[in-house]
Amino acid sequence: MRVLITGCEGFAGSHLAEHCLGMGDEVWGTCRPGAKTVNLAQQLDRITLRVGDLAQPDFVRGILREAHFDIVFHLAAIGVVHDAQREPARTYEVNLLGGIHLLEAVRTQSPRTRVVVVSSAEVYGLVKPENLPVTEDQPVAPANIFAASKAALELAAHPFVYTYGLHVVIARPFNHTGPRQRPDFVCPTFAEQIVKVENGSEPVIRVGDLSPRRDFSDVRDIARGYRLLGLHGAKGEAYNLTSGTSETVEHILHTLVQMARVKVEIRRDPARVRETDVMDVRGSYAKIKAATGWTPEIPLAKTLRDLLNWYRDQQAARHSHP
Repeated sequence: MRVLITGCEGFAGSHLAEHCLGMGDEVWGTCRPGAKTVNLAQQLDRITLRVGDLAQPDFVRGILREAHFDIVFHLAAIGVVHDAQREPARTYEVNLLGGIHLLEAVRTQSPRTRVVVVSSAEVYGLVKPENLPVTEDQPVAPANIFAASKAALELAAHPFVYTYGLHVVIARPFNHTGPRQRPDFVCPTFAEQIVKVENGSEPVIRVGDLSPRRDFSDVRDIARGYRLLGLHGAKGEAYNLTSGTSETVEHILHTLVQMARVKVEIRRDPARVRETDVMDVRGSYAKIKAATGWTPEIPLAKTLRDLLNWYRDQQAARHSHP
């Protein structure tokens, strides 16, 4: 099977590339001009990579003329909420228009190719406690620019399914973490701080509000889910990818602290406290399980240990190559 992964150099994209290669697929990928490919270091010589801007219609069209793909996984996006809030117009250009250009390229060049559009559980917005766990029947009510851009692409995909007949599946991942995640997310920011302490920094971890509960999955489970949706997801349907349980941010922190090689002090930092109306988030994976057999497999403790070890490896590599 030949697959194309947009945003291949990113956190989830690199794990999806690794998983698809492990399953015997021929993997092609796109990355934006100037992007670092460090996440693909182990796979780069086995991937056909094309560099370009998805907001330019000819870019994906040209790739689809080069080769036939069984599945296109569309992950490329401005994917960090505060990045999106800073540049709303650019976020819509990349996340909405980029997705539309991709769907239009599939329609005109390769209409039998299946497309998995990676959206986000952020599209559900502020879900009331009585509506947990979140199912795909929960109305979409995005509360930030990133979520709105993803919800807009989901809506834009509908005519490509119902008017043009494309096989498009929507994936709605909840929080996921693991090796290679940027330190501006909650789990890696703790892991990075611990590794700095292990390497001689002040033995203090600065934290915000630790009381919210979040639904954390392993990125490798999520990548496996994307591929299964490409193979077995029903045309026009949306599917949650979720652990099905929620843990407090405090539990995440203490799990990582217990894995630290040194003693650390936890100190509340007002600058890290973010206002949130959402104290608990958890989703249901019943629908994707019924469609594909997918369930989460990797325990949270293993995810966090692998994340911490990845940051240790990064630090060691920096010290050996100053």
